[in-house]
Amino acid sequence: MGAVPAVAQNPSNSVPVFVADERALIGKYRFVENKEGLTVDVHLNADHTALYRVTTGEAGEEFLLAKGFWTVQGDIIHIHNRPGPVRLDVAGTPTRDPATGLSIVVDQKDGSEVTGLGVTWPDSNSLYYMAEGRHSVTAAEIGDATEFSIVRTSDSKTLQTIKLTRGGPNSFRFTYYPSDVEPFDIRAMALDARADRIEVELGTASAKLDRVAE
Repeated sequence: MGAVPAVAQNPSNSVPVFVADERALIGKYRFVENKEGLTVDVHLNADHTALYRVTTGEAGEEFLLAKGFWTVQGDIIHIHNRPGPVRLDVAGTPTRDPATGLSIVVDQKDGSEVTGLGVTWPDSNSLYYMAEGRHSVTAAEIGDATEFSIVRTSDSKTLQTIKLTRGGPNSFRFTYYPSDVEPFDIRAMALDARADRIEVELGTASAKLDRVAE
């Protein structure tokens, strides 16, 4: 999202209010801080599309505009953008490495560092974040898993699922083609049962937005 000005509550100590009927969240919300010339607009539409806009300065210069969709998980609202296409291709022939249970190496075609990926497999009960596109686990850790998946951590999108066979290949290389627009997840919460006020992430801070007329 970039370095959004931190003008509001930082960090948040608000307690979210669970809204039983998601339809109560539908509407337009706004935060205005005259001193900084900052305005934050959030639209949560009935078709679950969403808008998140930040403008700054006296002229209302657009600092950030994201159009996407919104979801609710428990008492947290998630505002997502719509990223561009992404691809993860198998590179070369997988091999067998008796010294490890599973070894994964991911590179970008241009040689730049790979970030934002994780590895998981059935019964792992976790998502393991990859460091610089690398991850390895022992034979005991991978156990009898019959497949593993590589996931983009920002939106939990599965990029590849690869089958594993006992005694078969366990060392894999991939080439990653990231989205030209990477996904993000802006979190928000209702602060009252009618959702007339919500609190939304604003960079490393947060802002309280009030419902406004359509």
